[in-house]
Amino acid sequence: MSLLSDTNYSPQRIYALLRLLGAQGGQLGFDSIRTWLKPAMRGIEQKGSEENTNIRQLLGATASLELIETPSQNQYKLAAAVPPTIEAFADAVHDRLVGLDMSHPDSVVLEAFAAMVVLTEAEQGTSWLDLNAKDRAAKVNDAMRASETNEDDDEKKRFNATKSSPWKRWMIFLGLGVPMPKSDLYPYPAQRLEREIRRLQRNETTPDALEVEVFISKIAERMPYLDSGRLFLASADRLRLPPLDRRISRVLSNTLRDLHDDKRLVLDAIGDAKEIYTLTQEPHPVRHIKAITLQGQINND
Repeated sequence: MSLLSDTNYSPQRIYALLRLLGAQGGQLGFDSIRTWLKPAMRGIEQKGSEENTNIRQLLGATASLELIETPSQNQYKLAAAVPPTIEAFADAVHDRLVGLDMSHPDSVVLEAFAAMVVLTEAEQGTSWLDLNAKDRAAKVNDAMRASETNEDDDEKKRFNATKSSPWKRWMIFLGLGVPMPKSDLYPYPAQRLEREIRRLQRNETTPDALEVEVFISKIAERMPYLDSGRLFLASADRLRLPPLDRRISRVLSNTLRDLHDDKRLVLDAIGDAKEIYTLTQEPHPVRHIKAITLQGQINND
C-alpha cells in the first residue's frame, strides 16, 4: 500500500474524506463512506465493482498517509486531527513525506521530484521532458535510488508511467509543479517554496534577511529535493552530477527569480565575490546573489 500504487483518487478527495469522517464523529463504515462520497466520484454514475474499487483506492491512499486506521473490518477511523484548510492539509502531507525514511514506499514521491530537479540540471534544461511518458518515467526512475530487487519489469520499477499519473497530481497539489500539455509536469516549486518561507518566518529566531548559504541550508531541510537537500544529493550522486559549489540549480534559480519579480522576496546581489552565489544564466537582471530578504509581499492564506 502506497500513494502511487492506488491510482484512481486525488488529494482533494482524500481531504473530502477526512472532512466527512470529522463531521461524522471520526468513524464510518465502508458503505456509509461510499454513499456519502458517491456524488463526488468523477461526477458520473458508476457501477458496483468500479465504484467500490475507487473508494477502496481512496481509503488505501489515505491509510498510507496514516490519516485513518481500521479498528475492524470495513470500519475506518480518523488517526489524526483533520487540518482546518486544504492548504494546511497540503502542508501536513508535505511534512510527512519529508520526514519519511528512504526505505518507506512513499519516499518515492519526493525522490522522483528530486530526480526531476537533478535531471534538469544534468541535461542543462527541460528538453528531456518532451520524451514520451514511458521514456520520461524511465529516465526519472534511473535517476533515483535503485530498487533492492533491481527489476527489469517496468511495472515493478519504483517509478514508471503508471505511477506518474497519481504522482503528478500530488506534485501539483503540493505546489511543486505545473501541468504541461506535452511534458506532463514542469518542475516549478514556487508555491511550495513561498509556503515554506512563510512557515520559516513564523519562527521568531529567523531573521528577515539570510545569507544565501544559510537560506539554502534551511530550505534544504524543509525541501530536501532542492539544492543541497538529502534527496537532491542522492539523485546527484546517482547521476554523477558534479557539485554545484556556489551555483544554484536551474529549477531553484527560476523559482527564486520569479518570486523576486513578484515581490515575494528580495534577491540581494551586493557583497564580496567570495560570498556570492551564481544563478543559472538567463536573460534576467539578477544573475548573482549574496543574501535573500524574506519580507516580501508574502500571501497570508
